[in-house]
Amino acid sequence: MRTPRLFDLLSFFSTALDIVTPALAGHHARVAWLSLRMAEKLGYDRRTRTRLLTAAILHDIGTVPMKTETRDLVFEINEGPHCRAGWAFCKTAGLPRTICNMVLHHHTPWNAARHDDDARLGNLIHLADRLDILLRAQKTEGFAAEVERLCRQREKFAPRYLEALHALAGDREITEQSGRTQSMLRHLGEIAPQEGLSPQKLLKVCGLFSQIIDSKSPFTATHSSGVAHTARALFRRSGLADATELSAIFVAGLLHDIGKLAVPSDILEKPAALSPDEFDIIKRHAEVGLQLLGGVPGFACIRNWGGLHHERPDGSGYPLGLSGRSFPLPARIMAVADVFTALTEDRPYREGMPVGEALEIMRDMARRDALDRDMVSLLADDVERINQARLRGQGKAAENFQQLRVLCRKPGKAEPIWAASVHVCDESKTCDRNVI
Repeated sequence: MRTPRLFDLLSFFSTALDIVTPALAGHHARVAWLSLRMAEKLGYDRRTRTRLLTAAILHDIGTVPMKTETRDLVFEINEGPHCRAGWAFCKTAGLPRTICNMVLHHHTPWNAARHDDDARLGNLIHLADRLDILLRAQKTEGFAAEVERLCRQREKFAPRYLEALHALAGDREITEQSGRTQSMLRHLGEIAPQEGLSPQKLLKVCGLFSQIIDSKSPFTATHSSGVAHTARALFRRSGLADATELSAIFVAGLLHDIGKLAVPSDILEKPAALSPDEFDIIKRHAEVGLQLLGGVPGFACIRNWGGLHHERPDGSGYPLGLSGRSFPLPARIMAVADVFTALTEDRPYREGMPVGEALEIMRDMARRDALDRDMVSLLADDVERINQARLRGQGKAAENFQQLRVLCRKPGKAEPIWAASVHVCDESKTCDRNVI
């Protein structure tokens, strides 16, 4: 695995966030581009621009657990809660304080932001965000006209930022580029730092996004962490992996379900068995995951190991129907880790199965070539130690979510602002989401 640049990973995340709210596709990239263009006019140094880029691409991550509607983002009805949720995600992941606070303040008006350095930078993202929303409106009058409209809102935006934006409006190259998302991304890629992320930073950023994935539904609140720890422990037990491959399969486990961001919440949280049509929709998450992971330079093994976790040795899996040698061993390990975690973890609609009962189900699947026989046997041979690794990983993830809940509370608010409703599964029906 070649470690990607921070920008490559952020671009991947922005694409993934876009599929949560398709009506705003490209929004995160365009806000980042507009923010960086203004920062260039303002003469900000490289470090500030890099942090601004990170915060701008991640500015709406709080909308995933909030289930914020597109209209809320457009009309700023619900700006406070999703800003605070996004700040909590970044803070829990250990991102720099400046980035966390810019996300927190990306809807803070200038008259409230002017006395705080991070809030001032958040106000720059706020200006870029509002301009992009206006430009996307059906009755937009064009770049220059919308800039003039924003420049009249001096109580909301810093005068220096409005001046920088006004200067952009007079640049023909910039106004032409403003309507082309891919062109914007190319520009950002050219000015972004070229060095790859350190392994520690890679895990930190991927850990952040695994939390975002799992927060999509309370049914799977710590699932990605459980799969990552199980897959790494099982791969290590096989004796077939070096340190780099162990790190790679851990990252693949954290991101294996990223395609679920494209699945409607009402299907993920349906309190009964899924219909055939709903099951087809949820199965698409594997294909979407392959597409998303395949867009990150250096992530070929992450794509194949994480994105193929629903393939089966007998060729009955999805999305590609792989079998035999075309189904790589690390992906087989991931499939075993995914099923083991899904069966043994607690979910709101049922308690986790005892390890022995889960192994019996998996041995039966192995006999039918629905799971790799050797990997199921290897799991059974060391199941206590591997299960302890899963429990520790999911325990830490649960602690992180508890911290998120605390951070998301406003003073005097008893419940987290982004807490999702929890349904009890109808036990008279088969919960096929157990191993989805």
